[in-house]
Amino acid sequence: MAKKVSTRELGLILGARLMKADDLHYGYWPDGLEVTMANMAAAQANYSEFLIGRIPEGVKTILDVGVGTGNFAQELTRRGYRVEGISPSPLLTEMAVKRLGQDFPIHRTTFEAFRTGRKYDLVLFSESFQYIPFRDSLPGALSLVETGGYVLIADFFRIQAAGESALRGGHDLARFQSYLKTLPFRVLSDEDITRFTAPNLKLMDQWLTDYVQPIWEIAGYYMINNHPWLSWMARKVFGRRLRKFEFKYLSRARNAENFIRYKSYRCLLLQKSPPGNGAGEASEAQ
Repeated sequence: MAKKVSTRELGLILGARLMKADDLHYGYWPDGLEVTMANMAAAQANYSEFLIGRIPEGVKTILDVGVGTGNFAQELTRRGYRVEGISPSPLLTEMAVKRLGQDFPIHRTTFEAFRTGRKYDLVLFSESFQYIPFRDSLPGALSLVETGGYVLIADFFRIQAAGESALRGGHDLARFQSYLKTLPFRVLSDEDITRFTAPNLKLMDQWLTDYVQPIWEIAGYYMINNHPWLSWMARKVFGRRLRKFEFKYLSRARNAENFIRYKSYRCLLLQKSPPGNGAGEASEAQ
């Protein structure tokens, strides 16, 4: 039986299309780059350059976990890296194959179910880490690299802050950091780039306000005036889900300020420690 396409996949693709972006990842907005839809491609190119700049010398083979539409894997290949991808999404896999070609190795499975006898110089999680329990992803990555090999993680995490957040997703940062210390990794770098990625939420808030909110209000007005009984039933049966949708997308709470308040976007470079060094021996750079 074919795997169903999830609403999350559709949302990612729709968001990328609306923002005229080739990648599914956030942009990197340095000081001086105006936060506009027109500059989204430049911001995403900055993000790609930022990640590539964190790949250590000597790395030749990369496993891209969550290859997405394949744009970043294509850039890595163009730079001379030998890349393989993992993609559990049938829709995104189809898009990646169109971009990368039939000969590009894409493993059509989840990271948790992925099995291979190969080892890689580096395992990459670019905004895919949040979708995998870290008690699976970190030990799994350890098994895929030799001693001295690398794991590169770029993703956002949840941090403790008062109030309810409309921004979902991300592992709890404190719990992640605590678990990481139990594993044989050296933390070569741990960079907080939240303020350089948060502007993406400004664009999302703008798009929701300019397009989604008016459509939602017009649809509600139409239903109340033309089908009041059906509108009442919908609120009665689906009221909780509708309120959740309105809070999440129409409350103006999905913005850069709240992203900085509730999230921490990190770029971590980890190295597998030699046997006998003990778990959690790390030289952390904030």
